[in-house]
Amino acid sequence: MKTAVVSTVLLASIASTSAFPLGRSITNTLGGLFTGKNKLTFDAKGNFKVVSFSDMHMGERPGDGSWAPWGPEHDAATQVVHATVLDNEKPNYVVFNGDMMTGENVFKHNATKYLDMVYAPTVARNIPFSSAHGNHDNAVRPEQHQPSGGNRIRINPLPHLSYTRSDVGPKPYGSGNYWVPVYATPTSWAPALILWFFDSRSFVSGTGNGPGPIPQAADYYWVDPDTVPSYIRAQRFLMKLLWWKVPPALIFVHIPVQKAQILAPLPSPGDHDDEPDPSTQGFYNNTYTGLDLPFWNEIIALDRSSNATGGNVLAITSGHDHGESWCARSKESSGIPICFNGHSGYGGYVTAHSGVRNGRVFGVRLEDLGKGREAPRVRTWNSYENNSTNDEVVLGPEYMAEYN
Repeated sequence: MKTAVVSTVLLASIASTSAFPLGRSITNTLGGLFTGKNKLTFDAKGNFKVVSFSDMHMGERPGDGSWAPWGPEHDAATQVVHATVLDNEKPNYVVFNGDMMTGENVFKHNATKYLDMVYAPTVARNIPFSSAHGNHDNAVRPEQHQPSGGNRIRINPLPHLSYTRSDVGPKPYGSGNYWVPVYATPTSWAPALILWFFDSRSFVSGTGNGPGPIPQAADYYWVDPDTVPSYIRAQRFLMKLLWWKVPPALIFVHIPVQKAQILAPLPSPGDHDDEPDPSTQGFYNNTYTGLDLPFWNEIIALDRSSNATGGNVLAITSGHDHGESWCARSKESSGIPICFNGHSGYGGYVTAHSGVRNGRVFGVRLEDLGKGREAPRVRTWNSYENNSTNDEVVLGPEYMAEYN
């Protein structure tokens, strides 16, 4: 009885401060439990593999608005990249980690066609997936007779496979913040792993010619500080109340967190062609604002939710910087591993080492998340269109221990 009273008081306290109001029950409030989707599970051998693609930049056109043959050619080549990586890795889940299309060169009426092209190799293989919007996805070009501005692309185009949704955030910009549970078995009550997705909101003008007007509500390079931190806090609290723990997390957000700047110079496997300076969260007009810190502080709390020394966040992964494909951690990032996707499409700029396109793979094993571990661990590597893999590391307390 005392436990029930305490829980009621705590729930009421959270409800008074949360941007994600509580429902009549805990399960009605934990957004990831009511997606109407099939239950995602580890396979019979206790493995769950995620492939993350970033910066596909479908639908490119020259800045003058004319059509060019390399646009469709690049789109087709990007689909081959995805098909190759998917066939080689055979993942259980796919993440599209932003900049799926080059939005300033795509019209409102045909934007979904390009999204369908992005998803096609995944859908053809019947693999469930999620997306986290990037800055270019927020800037579909309007028709010429319409006022300039962004037209948000559809969030959930394939309900039978897409787990993408929008729990919280200022709409139409800054939406898409949500999480997806993965269970050990079909009969498991509590998830073994949580996949988190966040919208970093940065907006690219939809005019197609020059910078153009940018809506004030979308002119940011960071996760919304007013709604998302309290959402994470409330969800974390309810997870612990319902499951007695907060499951380990993989986090995906297109624009890298500011701490990635500090980690970039460290010697970590992967490409370092395109160091994130200053193109990280919290910067505005090349000046650091600190407005990314509410989000980052909640990521730290999520990381320490099961252990005071941290380790619950397996990795936070971003795209945006095409020439970056490394993972690193240090005490400057509170020990949280920060990873980059690399370049998964033939659209967008190319750096010295990003000409061979790739996806980032996370191989999660139940035995690496289970009891008796100091902290959870996860293997990650880059898988390339030329059928090679590289830069495999095991993220956990031993990885880059000398910097922690």
